[in-house]
Amino acid sequence: MRRWFFAVLMPLAACERVVDVDITEGPRRLVVEAKLERIHGSTGGTQSIKLSTTGSYFSNVLPPAARGATVLVTDNTGRSYPFTESATAGVYVTSSLAVERGRTYTLRIDWEGQRFEGRESTVTVTAIDSLYFDKPKPGRFSGEGGVRATIDTRDPAGEKNFYLWDQFVDGVRLLGPDSVFKARIIAPDDAVDGKPVLGYQPFEGVDIKVGSRVLVRQTGISEALYRYYFALTDQVSGDGSIFSVPPASLRGNIGNLTNPQQPALGYFSVSEVSEAFAVRR
Repeated sequence: MRRWFFAVLMPLAACERVVDVDITEGPRRLVVEAKLERIHGSTGGTQSIKLSTTGSYFSNVLPPAARGATVLVTDNTGRSYPFTESATAGVYVTSSLAVERGRTYTLRIDWEGQRFEGRESTVTVTAIDSLYFDKPKPGRFSGEGGVRATIDTRDPAGEKNFYLWDQFVDGVRLLGPDSVFKARIIAPDDAVDGKPVLGYQPFEGVDIKVGSRVLVRQTGISEALYRYYFALTDQVSGDGSIFSVPPASLRGNIGNLTNPQQPALGYFSVSEVSEAFAVRR
């Protein structure tokens, strides 16, 4: 048995070699990170939109910021909210846009002779009823020791809902339930429509140490954004094997009115957010 196993490995090892890949760079594209939020219990109107550009495939530096853009958001009542570029390159801000339920918002960006546009309606979300710490529940990344940040909430009955969760520990946002699987924590309400959701641990593999300050955010997202994040997770979690999803450019919801063949990368969303905070004692 050992001889057979050794004979299989030897040809595989002999075939391994380094290949230099010559990749043709495509046109520079605008990348948009635009999330307008209405946080439960807050009346503030501060919003920010980050604009950058695509860079070289093999570059080891952050993508360049998109400077000098004109950024404007309007709603379906005719109100306009101009965004001004801040001291941070590529970050555009306003302090006067308090997102409201039942509104539709249009994002318009003029940059380097091109006009980009996206439109989204406010997606509501139910509140987190409580945040506490409990032993791990059974799950893929749950582990056995320590405690996890745990929430109770309730899904509204008779409507289709999609959720996104973020968790901050001592001010640091986590990327996923472990250090390898870089997933956004998202879910539809298919199995819980109208039901209480008790003892849910969005970041099931993260042990919360005594004294840690934890913030959990529950965001309502559209079905289109849910599918976008689902496809994005497939892309970033690929390991290069024959079973991985082939790399591809994800299509967001921000079109290029000047050159429709080159839409912006990224996504424009408008959401309600419920936040809960607790300290591990």
